[in-house]
Amino acid sequence: MRLLSVKRYGVKLKATIQATGKLGFPRATSDILHFGERQYVQFFLDDNEKDLFMVVLNEVNDDAFRVAVSSGYYSINTAAIFNELGYDYKDKSKTFVFDLIRCSQLDAECGGEVYKMVLREENENVEQLKFGV
Repeated sequence: MRLLSVKRYGVKLKATIQATGKLGFPRATSDILHFGERQYVQFFLDDNEKDLFMVVLNEVNDDAFRVAVSSGYYSINTAAIFNELGYDYKDKSKTFVFDLIRCSQLDAECGGEVYKMVLREENENVEQLKFGV
């Protein structure tokens, strides 16, 4: 039997594109993903180039991005990917947050733990309009 612990499922996994184009991970997410032990991540687009997936690897891979750590905060230098995909992360009125949804059925095919990256774009101007600011 496999334990489905609240330690893993009680945390909303997410990542945010920073103004530098790096993909940053909150402490709770990086702990669940074991970034201290697993330092490489690959990214995939589905065949329709609609959905983005992240694969956390257990070993070095020439096609993978290295996870960097600074002051206990984990990030990946993904600016080139997000530039190619058309994310305007430099626009300070927008914040691009990805909810990470576990897709274990793709693990064997991709060679690691697979997470679908579901975009949640937060537009500060829209929020200000909602509240009459």
